Amino acid sequence: MIAKETTNIDEIKSILCNEAIYGCISNDSSPIVSDFEPPITEDYLYIGGYIDGNIFSIMVYHDLNDGEELHIQVLPEFRKDHAKCFAEKALKFRNGSPLYATIPDLYPNVISFAESFGFKVIDTIAREETKNGAKFIDNVLKYMGD
Repeated sequence: MIAKETTNIDEIKSILCNEAIYGCISNDSSPIVSDFEPPITEDYLYIGGYIDGNIFSIMVYHDLNDGEELHIQVLPEFRKDHAKCFAEKALKFRNGSPLYATIPDLYPNVISFAESFGFKVIDTIAREETKNGAKFIDNVLKYMGD
């Protein structure tokens, strides 16, 4: 398994537009998956995880406040065996500034995964958006590791 930067829109969309992933990262006001276009600008860094040359995961970095926010997405069939290793490798691409993750309270397993790397919840934000008709709370986590 390798992790490397990608700007290949087809690779990026193959992960972010996967039905299982888009269903989790979108909310009720998001476009339908076929209309979703990930931002490909100098403000975003995409790190792909590859096995035998095939992408199975993506880590997205972008500026937030005094640091960077990250989003990690791993295809469901690869999570058990490869998510931890991919995250470890993809975290090496951070620029050294404070690192944040914003995770809805709907996904306690994702919060636990982030905490396993040294992230700590530092804030919560009540959202006006809805997911499946219900409002949710975002947990803001900050990387407390090195």
